Parts: sequence; structure tokens; C-alpha cells
Amino acid sequence: MNLAYLNLVRILVDPRITRVPRRVLRQLSQQGRQRLPDGVQKSLGRLVPGLKGLAFVRRWLDGEQITRHNGQWVINSFLPPFPGPAFDRMFENLLSGRRLSPVSGFLAVSEVCPYHCWHCSLKNRDHGTLDTRQWTAVIGQLHRLGASIIGFTGGEPCTRADLPALVAAAASGGAATIVFSSGAGVDSALLQQLKAAGLWSLCISLDHPTAAEHDRLRGAPGAHAQACRALRRAREHGFYTMAATVATRILVEEKLLAPMHRLAGDCGAHEWRIIEPMPCGLLARDHADTLLTPDHIQTLRQFHIVSNRQRLRPKVCAFNRIESPELFGCGAGTQHLFIDAKGEVCPCDFTAMSFGNAAQTPLDQIWSCMSGAMGNPRRHCFIQKHYGLLLRHGNGHFPLAPEQSLAVCAEAGPEPLPDYFQHLIGTKA
Repeated sequence: MNLAYLNLVRILVDPRITRVPRRVLRQLSQQGRQRLPDGVQKSLGRLVPGLKGLAFVRRWLDGEQITRHNGQWVINSFLPPFPGPAFDRMFENLLSGRRLSPVSGFLAVSEVCPYHCWHCSLKNRDHGTLDTRQWTAVIGQLHRLGASIIGFTGGEPCTRADLPALVAAAASGGAATIVFSSGAGVDSALLQQLKAAGLWSLCISLDHPTAAEHDRLRGAPGAHAQACRALRRAREHGFYTMAATVATRILVEEKLLAPMHRLAGDCGAHEWRIIEPMPCGLLARDHADTLLTPDHIQTLRQFHIVSNRQRLRPKVCAFNRIESPELFGCGAGTQHLFIDAKGEVCPCDFTAMSFGNAAQTPLDQIWSCMSGAMGNPRRHCFIQKHYGLLLRHGNGHFPLAPEQSLAVCAEAGPEPLPDYFQHLIGTKA
């Protein structure tokens, strides 16, 4: 029995992990209530309590590393650690009466940043900011909406003096919390405050194995050294640590994935998140030679699978593997939401379509509108496939207004479900 299979068995027989999923799905079955679209709930109810779905779960986790951190299991940062309240919340959401609830919500709590990164996705948006009271109110609404993971990004979130207070508001409500930072401003004093606030994870951007190139990409001398220092300090403070890389064509073509992986591990990362360039922000128009080709994407997916199968550390989490058509697909606006610095609610960090402002309209109303317009999880990344529609409807102004966003969704149309959901509803062989 290999270690991955043994860990899976340990998870399935642990009542602290399975108690809430069993109770919720049994209750839904007894009430005859359906809270997931297209028959997903019925099949999920069969899968979680018993062992019939074990073979499929093993296939799903074949390219992942299930690890332990501070007494909890972690698959990757797309899911909350378990057992714990954030994990339980994903299942309790099924009793809420909503069609869908977000697994995660990321908040760009600041548009201020001391760096000038080549790929910044927040640039060229309308300017604005919310104060502590407003963000705390938004976080409270996210709790009521059922978000299991609340992430803080920017800009550079560490430029906000009230960041520990915002993290505390998110963590005390039961969410697993993540701060996404360039490393700027991350020191031992801030880490101690974030630890006391209940922060689960710190993710630091690390874009190249050489300091000179990283600093060039970030537009700031010393950025590489600061990022490495921040990661090591975060590990020392007991956080689940992640290094995040925007994978350029050069990084793939010059076979720099392995050196980047080693560097992330040397700096103390538990997980290496690989993101591909997105046609938004600074790359909304000028991206012809920037976006990855299918061959680049396949290389990243294989690196994810092979590294994790070999149990190399840190574990690898490539977005285009997790969000591939064969797994979960794109959950923008149906499993995830993003709120920019002005309060505009969008499907994800990269899809600059607003469905309303969280400081002006109740978040549950905005979510209902957005998730309905976006539909079910999609087989392909929405912004990668439809960025031309955003440019045309918005005429270069971002984020799109709600009426423009609805028009884009209508024109984009629906997509078939990703394979994961097709397996659950029995339409995939």
C-alpha cells in the first residue's frame, strides 16, 4: 500500500473529516432537496459517504500530494485544510438554499504597490478604496455567503496597516485565510501580527530563479532577496507557505521549472503555485507573444503531475492542471469571486467584469446574479477564451459595468461541464 493510498484511507475513516459531509448529504437526501445543478448533488451524496467513489477519487488525487500541516491535511491551496470549520462549511453550504456558494473569495484590499510588475492584473481599472469598516462588512457578508477560503491580495495587501484586523475578521468567522504578497513589507513584526490574527497561509511571488531577472520582472531592485527572506520567515512563524510564479514562455522553454521548484523549496515553501499570464490588466491588449501555447500548458501540467507523484517537495499546484477540462475546469463566478479595491465584484482576479459593488449592494444579490449569468463550472478559462468580448464590450474600460458583463456572458454562452462533474453525474465513461 503506497503512502498516497494510505493517507486517503486515513482521511476516509476519520470521523472528524467525514461527519459533516455525511450529515449534510443524508439530510438533503431525507428532505429530497437538490442544491447542486445538473444532478451533481445526488451523485456526490453517493460518493462521499461510501467507498464506491474511491477509485475515481484516487484518479483525481493521482497527481497531488496530500500533506500534513499543523495537524490538518492539505491537498493544495484551492481547497481549505481539513478537518476544520472552513472544510465543513463547503458541505454545510448545501443546506443554505442557494443554487451555488463560493468556495473562495479574494479581496484586493489595496491598489497600492511599491513594485511595477510586468503582468499586473489590477492595472488599468477604475481607482478607489474601501476603509476598514467597509471591508469588514464585506468579509461578514462573505461568511454568510459561505466562502471557505478568503484571500487578501492587491496591489500589495501588506501596505495596509489594518491588514491583521481584516485577517482576524475573516479567520474568526471560520474561513481559511491567505495573504498574497510580493514580499514587500513582510517582516517579523507583521508576521507575528498576522499569526495572532489567525492567518493560515502566506503566498509570496517568486518569478525567476535568478535575482536579476526576478527584480527586472518586478520592476524593483532587491525584490528577489526580499521575497526569499519573506518566505523563510513565514515558514519559521508556522504558516502554510507558498511561492507563486507567473510562468513565462522563457521559463518553460529554457527548462527553468526544476530550478524554480528547487528555489521555492530552499526558501521554505510548502507549495509552489504556477499561474500562467492572463490577458488582463497590463496584458489586456499587448499579449500576442506572452500567453502560453498548448505545448507550454501541457509541460506545466506534466510537471505538476510528475513532481507530485514523485513526492518532491514542495508540492506543485499548476492552475492549468487543477482548472483543466479533465478536472474542475474554470470556476470563475460559480466557485470563486474577486472583489477589487473599489469594491467591484468580479468572477475572478483576471476577469474584469463587475456584477455590482459590494459596498453598495448586498453581496448575496450580486453573487446570485453573477453565478446565474456565468452558469456552471466551465471546461475552459473564461478570460482566456473570451477576452476579445471584454475588449469589445468595455472598449478598454475596466471593469465592465454590470449590464456589459451580462451581455458578455450571454454572448459567450454555456459550456459542457468539466470531466470531474461529468463523472459525478454519470455522463462520463
